[in-house]
This record gives sequence, structure tokens and C-alpha cells, in this order.
Amino acid sequence: MHQLIKASSSWKRILLIKPNYRVADFPPLNLPPLNLTYIASYLIDLDVDVEILDAKVKNLNTKQLRKKIQKFQPDIVGITVFVTPAIKVCYKIAKIVKEINQNCIVVFGGRHPTFEPDDTFKSKEVDIIVRGEGELTFRELIVKGSPENVKGISHRYNGKILHNPDRPLMDYTNIRFPARHLLKNNKYSNFTVRQETIESSRGCPYSCKFCTTHIINNGHWRPQPIEKIIMELKMISKNKHNMDIFFVDDNFTADTKRIERLCNRIIECKKNKEMKDFKFLAQIRADSVVKSPQMIKKMAKAGFYNVFFGIESIYDKTLQGMGKGFIFSKVLKALEILHKNNIIVMGNMIIGSDLNQKEEDVIKEIKFMKNVDVDILTFSLLTPFPGSETFRELEEKNLVITKDWTKYTLFNPVIKTYQLSSEKLRELLLYAFKEFKYSNNLGAIIHRLIKTRGKLFFLNPIRLISLLKLFIKTRILFKILSIQFINP
Repeated sequence: MHQLIKASSSWKRILLIKPNYRVADFPPLNLPPLNLTYIASYLIDLDVDVEILDAKVKNLNTKQLRKKIQKFQPDIVGITVFVTPAIKVCYKIAKIVKEINQNCIVVFGGRHPTFEPDDTFKSKEVDIIVRGEGELTFRELIVKGSPENVKGISHRYNGKILHNPDRPLMDYTNIRFPARHLLKNNKYSNFTVRQETIESSRGCPYSCKFCTTHIINNGHWRPQPIEKIIMELKMISKNKHNMDIFFVDDNFTADTKRIERLCNRIIECKKNKEMKDFKFLAQIRADSVVKSPQMIKKMAKAGFYNVFFGIESIYDKTLQGMGKGFIFSKVLKALEILHKNNIIVMGNMIIGSDLNQKEEDVIKEIKFMKNVDVDILTFSLLTPFPGSETFRELEEKNLVITKDWTKYTLFNPVIKTYQLSSEKLRELLLYAFKEFKYSNNLGAIIHRLIKTRGKLFFLNPIRLISLLKLFIKTRILFKILSIQFINP
């Protein structure tokens, strides 16, 4: 327990909000706002009252959200812009806060306001922006009671916008454990299975042009000590509910030997009944799988049953142009290794990533993937998020057609290429939806789930009904999209 520290700030009631924003209503995935629990962990030793309001998991409408804010009566509200297209919803929350109390301070955080602070301040309700990592910056802001000279802060001052110097990256090895107890009444789930999140590293040693992870982390990849991760898993084990755990690292397998050591410790702790028999999900890279099949074997034994990686394209030239750092043959080999260990693979393809690619090349790519054994394959459109090299490059080439951030969902065309109009990109995405219908082989997925989770997993009537509803809903959605499709 931290010793209570007196802060000079008059901001004694702090409300951290995750907005109720979603691109689509499926899959029914609700993840805890780990970023807010990390922020809160650096406030709970101060003489302040802190609450986290996850409007998304509670599915709050405007009226309900207003009521929650009024009840708490915050002095300062922190709102996470957790994805770029959520910015408009965040503005609405800021407006509600100011309508309730004009003197309440509104703080925005997240990658979007970090890279677009001036644009974000176009909303008069936003008082302060926390750029980059927020834990130490927000804590210092609360302790001082003023944004003046706080590194990592942008703020209003006498009608002007001031950008304080950047804050250096924190000592991540000693980061506090997230304040998960502030979410205890929320039910987070994935396909009816309770879900928890954990972060074992920050950053990525690679530099894909469309990604901002390496930029916001100044090119650094920082791991947490393995024993600290084990300690956190043991803490989560005290929860009375069984749950899956999603490692939210942008690149979980950046150091393959480290993951082998982590898995060995998980296996040991499970054997000794020191932690629950968790099942794990993670984001990985195809080339790390090929580099270390032994790591995948260990991951499967430790309880990893579902992984996601970006395939992006079947063309090596396109992958090279995106800065992916591997060729397509690595993807095929990785799939073989993962499936040999009964691990379900979710992959994603990006349409429009090669600015010179013709329509027939994209269609060939989509058709080719029908014969590739990916369990769940999604398609998205190249989206130049603020801060990325792709954003800068496409702006310079006048290929960005809109800066309406609400359209930056990965499914709305916000660019054109040298060969394809924005409307043609949309048609190609709909064509991909029509061809794939979300899953290549439902039978293979069920088989792998039975292998990793057992037959009892499917005998839960609530889960069966939920999965059936999801299946029907997905088919209806893709049917609607297919009707809209114009054959290219």
C-alpha cells in the first residue's frame, strides 16, 4: 500500500473516462482500459478521489453518461482518445463536462492528440493535452495543480496554445501495477469469456511506415522483468472468475528467448498451482514464429491459443515498401508452425498499401488468400494515422482526401492511390468482405478450440447461443455489404 502524499492541487476529484465508441458491434469484444488503470495507479497514493468510468463496457448513452458525471462531480476529467475516429465522441464528452461545471478541467490523452495537439484544441472545451506516456505527466499535473512547466503537456494560456517540452520515456521496468480494482464492477469479455489485459512490453524494434508505435516510443522497445509479469499474473489469479488474458504488447514476441523464459515460468507456476490455468492471446510477428518454432511450442504449452499478426500483402515488393521487414513466405511458414501447435491465427490484409497497385492485382491478392490457411482473416484500407510516416508521405503526394478523423476507421477510404480512386478502394474492400465472410474454415477453428480448451468449452449454453447469434449477425452484415458491392 502506497503512503498517502498530500498534493498542492485543488483538483481533488479525478474522473478518468473511456468513451463509448465502437466501429461495429462485433465481435463482442470488451477490453479493460489498461491505459487508464496505469494512470490511476500513479494517483491513488495522493490525497485525491479517483474513479474510472468505462462508458464503452457499460454502453452508456449521453443521458446516462451525464448522470454519472454529475453524480461524481469531478474537478478534473481525463478522457482517453484511444483511437483516432473516437475524437468526436470525446469532444461530446468534454462538452457535457463543461455544461455540468464550466470550471472543471478537461484533459485529453492518447496517440491522436499527441500527434495533433493544435487540431485537438479546436474544441474550446479541451483545456490540456497529455502527450505520449501519461503516467508521470498526469501525476505531476495533479500534484502541481497547474500545467506550467510540466513536461509532456500542451495547454491553453492567455488565449494561446503552449507546448511544453516532451517528457523522456519513463523507467518502464519499475512501472507500478495497474489499479485494476477501480474496474471491479465491470464485466469484460470476448465471446462470452471474461477478459483481462496485461502489458509486458512497450514499443517495437521495427518501423512499419503505417504504424506510430515506434514513433511514440522514440524507437525504443522496453520489456518488463519476467518476474514482475509473473507477479502480476498471480495478482490477477486472485480474481474469483476464470478469464482469458490478452497481452496487449504491440509486438509480444520481439525477443523470442525472453518469451520462452516467460512461458517456462508460467508453466511452472501453473503446475505448482501458483496461478490459474489462464488461456492467453497476443499480437506477434510472422518472422518471429519462423525464427523460433520452439518459442511457439512453449507458448502453446503455457496456454496461448490465439494470436494476431499483420499479413498486409502477398507481394514482397509491397511488404518492403511498407517497411514490414519480412517476405510473404514467412507468413506461410508461420501459419504452418502455429497450426501444428493448435494455435488459432487471426490475420489482416491492407488494401491500398501499394500506391501503384492496379485493381486486378488487388483482386488477385484477395483470391489468393482464399487458399491460405488463416483461421480468421480481416481486410482493412490503408489509413494514414497522424504521426505515421505514411501520413506524412501521402500528404506530401496530395493523396489524402479527407481529414475528417471520424472516417479513419480502417474501413472508410480516406486516401486515393495513383491507380485507384477512393470509391474503387471501397469497392475492393466490399469485394474482400463478400469473398471471405470473416472466416475461411469454421470447422478448423472449432477443432483447434477443442484441442486447446476442451469439449466443455462448447457445452456452455450461454456461449453457444452467443456464438450462434454472432455467426448470424456476421453473415447478415456481410450480405448487406455484398449487396452494396459493385463488381469492379
